[in-house]
Amino acid sequence: MEMALNEAARTRGAAASARAMLRDVKIAFGGQTVLDGVTFDLRPGELALLGGENGSGKTVLLNVLSGHLAPDRGSVELQFGERRVDAVRSSPERLARLGLGRLWQDIRLFPSMTVLDNVLAGTAGMLGQNPILAVLALPAVLRQERMARKRAHQNLATVGMADRAQSSCDMLSVGQMKRVAVARLLQMEASLLLLDEPLAGLDADAAEAFSHDLGRLCSKHGKTILVVEHRHDAISRFADRVWKLNHGRLEEIERSHV
Repeated sequence: MEMALNEAARTRGAAASARAMLRDVKIAFGGQTVLDGVTFDLRPGELALLGGENGSGKTVLLNVLSGHLAPDRGSVELQFGERRVDAVRSSPERLARLGLGRLWQDIRLFPSMTVLDNVLAGTAGMLGQNPILAVLALPAVLRQERMARKRAHQNLATVGMADRAQSSCDMLSVGQMKRVAVARLLQMEASLLLLDEPLAGLDADAAEAFSHDLGRLCSKHGKTILVVEHRHDAISRFADRVWKLNHGRLEEIERSHV
């Protein structure tokens, strides 16, 4: 565990940017091809929108990128700062430590905990998790906890939720819960964010505001984001790239046609 934490610390120190490179990725289930030769290069600081019909393979593609599924063919390479890793040969846990964050369709917050505590739960490598260190290195533990709380407040401010830090998560709207979930990814120091249907359940104004904030995470904070979303109208104008999965093939759509 100590080696893993050291690896994460070294990588995050250099991980000002992230990149995802897929080459000729193919995957099939029961003889049915879901991804058929998918190739793309998502560059640092870009926001990419991925669309397609239900069942077109969008979530499968996220599973491949995050190490949950191995393709039948092709390569999946992720870069965090100066480090390149083979996602096919890496566990989801290792990719998360290196800087990959994922927002699932089910938001996965702790409903009885406060907004702040939900974000703090994303802090990796806390010394206080070790009961021996919590006693023997108490000053360092307290100092680390203060820094983590300060960063959590900053991340909540980034997603527009600073005023709800002490609210219970079961009192939030769907849109607010998704903002908290993104703040938790930022607390994890994720530099590559994979977001699955982040606008689902949001009204038009909330979807517009959330899309604007995702664009700002790329342009102002250097995050690299891939968004799977049906609501192209809300997010497409903030996206650098717009892709569509069609019968397993990835098509890039010109911005003028979005």
